Amino acid sequence: MKHFKLYILFYFVRHRLNRLFRSNRPSKKRIRKWKNNLNKSSFYNKNLLSYPIMNKQLFMDNFDAINTVNITKKKAFEVALKSETTRDFNPTIGDISVGLSSGTSGNKGIFLVSPKERAMWVGAILDRVIGFSFRKRKIAFFLRANNNLYESVKSKILAFHFFDIIKPMEDNITELIKIKPNILIAQPSVLNEIAKHFEKNNISLKFDKIIAVAEVLEQDQKKYFEKVFSQKIAQVYQATEGFLAHTCKEGKLHFNEDWLTIEKKYIDGKKDRFHPIITDYMRFSQPLVRYELNDIIHEGKPCKCGLKSTVIDRIEGRSDDVFTFNLNNKEIVIFPDTIRRAIISVSNEIHNYKVTLINENTITYAIEVNNGFDKKEISKKVKSALLHIFNKKNIKNVVLNEGIIEVNTMNKFKRIANESNKTF
Repeated sequence: MKHFKLYILFYFVRHRLNRLFRSNRPSKKRIRKWKNNLNKSSFYNKNLLSYPIMNKQLFMDNFDAINTVNITKKKAFEVALKSETTRDFNPTIGDISVGLSSGTSGNKGIFLVSPKERAMWVGAILDRVIGFSFRKRKIAFFLRANNNLYESVKSKILAFHFFDIIKPMEDNITELIKIKPNILIAQPSVLNEIAKHFEKNNISLKFDKIIAVAEVLEQDQKKYFEKVFSQKIAQVYQATEGFLAHTCKEGKLHFNEDWLTIEKKYIDGKKDRFHPIITDYMRFSQPLVRYELNDIIHEGKPCKCGLKSTVIDRIEGRSDDVFTFNLNNKEIVIFPDTIRRAIISVSNEIHNYKVTLINENTITYAIEVNNGFDKKEISKKVKSALLHIFNKKNIKNVVLNEGIIEVNTMNKFKRIANESNKTF
């Protein structure tokens, strides 16, 4: 794509203006152009009037028909899997970048991005995440897999350093300290490893900005990172499904509603929780139309930052990880927040934890506590707090086994996980 950097500048300015003046709706012109592009999709050409609600399985089953650039799922997987194996993330199909995502649920997804879409994405990231500056800056980006999308951030004033999390974390941290980046972008589980290393070795390295991505960032983690790094922690809500939300100057997470339409599918009687159904007017190569995410979102109150877009109070987790039990032919549901609140109320000295539903009768739990505190005693209290939850729901036959926390950097870390065959 000729003049790629000029396109980035154009989209940066457009995103900035949209954010300031029209941050809660896409323009009619953008929607019209996007709808015209749907005619290139054989799937939506047939289903144009109905716009069925999409999910990951349906999206991947209809990959060939949905995308508008005539790329087959077979070919896309070949390119993406080869990149994963060789750790060379530059190959494209024609000028289309191909990315592979394991997703929090572990199901592989493929995304396709054209040069124009890359320019739009970089413009948005510069506007809402990294910030524009004429000062030379270095970005450290910890990722499971690199991609041409991320490499597009590189410029004469932005040096992009990819840290492959398949490598030993100690080696990555040594390199991080050596390059002294201005901006650090990583998953909360990776930030936790870096923070523990800094704390243990009394390392003081000042970052201009730290951004948490890919995993749920919980309040206790945020407080710990901000204490260790002496820096506010921003968030980006991004998935295979696109760049969905960013942190404003007040520290609130906002949906990017100047190019997204968000429908809310409430999943509880009180309407406290919803699944977002996303339509993305920046996606042309691989249209995203009424795509239902199974992330559990709590909506926040309007923000005083001035943006009109919807505020995300918190991302509770995924519906895959809601604990479900069958009691007298009735389904009993326990949301992640219930378990989370029970654990953090036990002690302020719990540094990390993991609770896993193995089956309806077996749950494993594990904790890490701060140095100098009695793990055995705190663990007993955690077990008691968890049993109290189940007893209140009249679930009497659950066995709680204590385990250890194992972090596999190649998978997204979830503190609360449902590994049974039964999901919400």
